[in-house]
Amino acid sequence: MKYMHFKASCSYAALAAIMELNGVDTEDYKIALEIKLPWLFFKEDGAYISGPMLQGAKWFNLWLVPRGYRMVEEMVDREQLCNYLHAHKPAMLGVQTPYGKHAVVFAEYDGIYHFMNLTHESSGERTELLLSEEELLASVDQKTMVGMVIPTEAKPQLLTPYLNDSISVIRENCADIEAFAAEKHDPNTYFPMMNSLFRSLLLDGITMLELAGETALAQEFTTLQHQFMDFMRGTRREALQETLSLDRLHDLTERYAHLIERQI
Repeated sequence: MKYMHFKASCSYAALAAIMELNGVDTEDYKIALEIKLPWLFFKEDGAYISGPMLQGAKWFNLWLVPRGYRMVEEMVDREQLCNYLHAHKPAMLGVQTPYGKHAVVFAEYDGIYHFMNLTHESSGERTELLLSEEELLASVDQKTMVGMVIPTEAKPQLLTPYLNDSISVIRENCADIEAFAAEKHDPNTYFPMMNSLFRSLLLDGITMLELAGETALAQEFTTLQHQFMDFMRGTRREALQETLSLDRLHDLTERYAHLIERQI
């Protein structure tokens, strides 16, 4: 059984679990470090993404293809999902839980759907999720992305272009936070921005710095995270820059960008 070793790593732990079924022993953190995940930032559809949110075939194949495997993904309608899973196992998909969407691995069907439930080893949570067809269909979106790992020709994957892009993206992320924080907004404006603007630097970036052993820089970003959360717990009627130190954010982001440069 594979476990989660860093925050929100369920999809990386799910990949490790699938690879174990293919006779390849690895862990979520090993995959992350081997593709330089702590140093990757990406912007998609206006949202900044880093760390464990960089998931799916695009990112997993950076690790898989050099080892002679690749992930293929298919968007499956809810009405077709059960039949699709019967013919495709093991398979990774996301299901809704009380804590949000969570990656699981479909392993077996014997009248009940058996899923590997990726958790932290010390969490006390069950490592197997058992769902009836009704429960499964209630836990997925109308369209669900399903990923499978298949053999392929082994080829090296170049990380340098992603790292170069990441330097630009992390600086753009910081600049957009600075511009947004300099103005007052409707208090309800902030919640939709938490994932698209702030998460990559003030949550997932911290997780990745910790994983890479850059604990001092992670702690300094954590101080900014606390400032941001203090603001979110308040009235949010003043400009964010009144609570969040933008000068400090800029300096820390530059230090992060220089660390990325050192990976090239």
